[in-house]
Amino acid sequence: MLSKIRNLDADTVMPYISTTAILLILTAFFLPGIFVMFIQDMLFYSRDHWSFLRPSEAYMGFGAAMIWVAVVLLSFLFTKSFSERKNTPYKLAGLHVLLMAFAPLLFALSIYHYAYLDENGVTGNSFWTFSEEYIAWDEVEEVTRLVDESNSAVLSYTFSDGEKSITVPYNSREYETRRALLSVVQMYEWEVTDVFEDAGSVPITF
Repeated sequence: MLSKIRNLDADTVMPYISTTAILLILTAFFLPGIFVMFIQDMLFYSRDHWSFLRPSEAYMGFGAAMIWVAVVLLSFLFTKSFSERKNTPYKLAGLHVLLMAFAPLLFALSIYHYAYLDENGVTGNSFWTFSEEYIAWDEVEEVTRLVDESNSAVLSYTFSDGEKSITVPYNSREYETRRALLSVVQMYEWEVTDVFEDAGSVPITF
């Protein structure tokens, strides 16, 4: 494969690579929302979920992977053209293959970044891992929620069992999530602590 890449003619592949790279960069700002939702629903959907949550980092990671592919393609095109103009052997094929190999990993990490709530507890998969963490509702020892100090909007809830913590994003416009969190907090009568970025912590009880 490396020999084929080294022997590619830059002028021949330029229209294809440049067009692909531009499309990837332009669509990286809106296609991740479609792809992440579709793929996650296809892989992880269950009727048992009270709410399935997609952190913004999942979309950002997917978009970053698209831009990464575009940058690697343009880098290859630029260095290959430069090498041909200098009439020297192209020596960066292996490097660009290695760089491109990072993209599928970033795509996969984005898809596997999620959280969901069900009748048994909360499950989360952080960005840099493919393994889920789970905390049963009756094992929760502490609940905090991150609040935007400027407008008092709740951004996320964090559940801890004393050994591990799972953070789930919160959006007041998502009815299923709001209903699930409110009902479970009331059911277990947890004391929920509001955490502000600059103002410290203020305990509140539902």
